[in-house]
Amino acid sequence: MRRWLRSAAATYSDRNADDELLRHLIDSLFSAPGALFASMFMGLVLTLTVWLMTWSAICGFFVALNILVGIKRLRLTGEYGRMAGIALDRRRLQDFDRRFLFWWTMFSLGIGVENFLLVAKTTEPADWTLASGVTIGFTVAFASRNAGRLKLFLAQVFSMCAPMIVAYAVFPVKNGVVYAGLLCGLLVVAILLGFSAHDQIVELYRANLKTRQMALNDMLTGLMNRFAFTEALEREIERCGLGSREAFSLIVVDLDRFKEINDMLGHNAGDAVIVEMAARLRRVIDGDDVVARLGGDEFVVLSRERRREWPQEASALAERIVVALREPAVIDASSIPISASLGVAHYPDHGVAATELMKKVDIALYEAKREGRNRAAIFDSSMQARFNEERVMELEIETAIARDEFEPWFQPIGNIETGQIVGYEALARWPHPVRGMISPGKFIPSAEQTGAIVHIGEQILQKACAAAAAWPDPIYVSVNLSPVQFRQTSRLVASVREALARSGLPPRRLTLEITESLMMEDTAETRAAIAEFDQMGISVSLDDFGAGYSSLSYIHSYPFSKIKIDKTFIDNIESERESIAIVSAVRVLAEKLDMELIAEGVETLRQHLALRQLGVTRAQGYYYGKPVPQAEAAVAVRHLAAG
Repeated sequence: MRRWLRSAAATYSDRNADDELLRHLIDSLFSAPGALFASMFMGLVLTLTVWLMTWSAICGFFVALNILVGIKRLRLTGEYGRMAGIALDRRRLQDFDRRFLFWWTMFSLGIGVENFLLVAKTTEPADWTLASGVTIGFTVAFASRNAGRLKLFLAQVFSMCAPMIVAYAVFPVKNGVVYAGLLCGLLVVAILLGFSAHDQIVELYRANLKTRQMALNDMLTGLMNRFAFTEALEREIERCGLGSREAFSLIVVDLDRFKEINDMLGHNAGDAVIVEMAARLRRVIDGDDVVARLGGDEFVVLSRERRREWPQEASALAERIVVALREPAVIDASSIPISASLGVAHYPDHGVAATELMKKVDIALYEAKREGRNRAAIFDSSMQARFNEERVMELEIETAIARDEFEPWFQPIGNIETGQIVGYEALARWPHPVRGMISPGKFIPSAEQTGAIVHIGEQILQKACAAAAAWPDPIYVSVNLSPVQFRQTSRLVASVREALARSGLPPRRLTLEITESLMMEDTAETRAAIAEFDQMGISVSLDDFGAGYSSLSYIHSYPFSKIKIDKTFIDNIESERESIAIVSAVRVLAEKLDMELIAEGVETLRQHLALRQLGVTRAQGYYYGKPVPQAEAAVAVRHLAAG
């Protein structure tokens, strides 16, 4: 009993109960609406019965009062039911609570006084039994139904039992004192039952609240999850409305290159970065703003503002977020460089529906990443046009793969000293059946974004090896590999083996080119695949040498047999001292490491002569020949063999 009293005292107080608990307890009054109508009907029947038995004017008054109270209770119940879907504030909830208390108590008091009159005005034991039965039945019903609000429950059971206890104690009823004592015992039992029911209601609320929190909160960060944020966004749209001065901005935050953190440092480190990211977002946003984790490394912020403050407030907040997330994260004493890209959209300028706003903010995020990451982009209509164009491009790429439309074009790699062709680089080309030749700069980024580059790379590899197999030995073919292909290393190695087996091309006449962007990931799978290519006798070339960050360490760590020095060092090779020094140093390095050095982007005779003077023996560029279709490359090879 003490436990019940303590629990009820702690949770009943309107000061201590939060709005949700208060709403839950009031809702419990309507957990069985059928019982409400049944009690009203029984109350009316009983008052009519007593009136017909006594024909007392005061009993007739209580019949009328019971009808009035019933109408009021029905109207109040209907009003609360209509407002059930609205988030009632605390004042409205307490107002309903007071009105419930008054009219529900009037109902029970009317029944109690009727029972009192039945004992007071009759001498028939059957009438006393009827009055006692009604008192007992309604008291037990109140204890089980209305314990959600203890004040209401206590008022009802006392107003029901007290008149009968007084009647048995005061009027000359045989064994009246015994009956009064029994009713006092009933009152005590009813109170205990009411406290027990109240305790169960509160415990059920707490259990449901915990379940709801688990369903609506992200377990890793404690923020709202996607489902909860969707609900919050819908409520915010309803609150603002088209005619309101209120507005809000949506800011989607996505960590840059998060997959690399997971791959290199493990998922525990990735989780720690996510937690740190969530903490920084909490510190940056204002108290009225909402932040949620949509999943993975993607977060969203809902920033409330006045319409006249757009877009200044949103831009300032987005910039604060970019700066806050730019600081390295310290995980297990290791400093991990991080950054984030942001997309921003505004209600109502960019949409009035949740799905529309989320679509626009995702497009803005895509634009921020396309522009180089580590920045924020605010949605505008031009982004939508580019996004639509890229989606069309993605669909057309899928169709082109199915139709086997991609083909290799071959650019010669020449011997600077002799002018002879030593090999060809296979470059992917897309002769679109309607739009003509589409530049690789347009379709390759899109294909890498969607993963379609894996299929394109396999098709180019198969066709390049088949073409090279018809060339005279030792002319080789060089094929570029995308970093995306190395995300499925087993598939990549299998496709290389298949291309060689089908074409009959000796492995030594195949060169696979990879870029420094792949080296930056430096995964065990990448190392294993490159080592396997080397064991197969395939040459592996490092493309665009010098354009990245740590090229020397890559040369030391991987079994490269060729290096292609980036075009930026060749452009001014005939006059720029720095370029001459760099190319000379790389030539000596390649010679010492027994690697073949190839200069890219040679377009003029002066560049050709300068490279020959520096001792570079291999070069590629428009000076030696532009990329040509397979048929033209085959003709050039035949002329070379004939000469």
